[in-house]
Amino acid sequence: MSRPHLTDREPAVRRTAVAVLTETTSPGTGPALAAALADRDAAVRKAAIPALTRRRAAEEARAALAAATADADADVRAYAARAL
Repeated sequence: MSRPHLTDREPAVRRTAVAVLTETTSPGTGPALAAALADRDAAVRKAAIPALTRRRAAEEARAALAAATADADADVRAYAARAL
């Protein structure tokens, strides 16, 4: 389970896919996790933040976290702000 499941219609499946990617250190996971910050479900967006925090040395991760500080969900904004 991973990238294809990030677009599943069920939020729980997308959250699980993010959790799997969180445990992966493959180079291609950063873009997938950054894309998860645009998910329509706030829980999926929140799940992506810890993984992006661990990758914040990468410009793409920092940019995604910075963009998340303007998220519609207060928790997502707070998590992203703390991550930076």
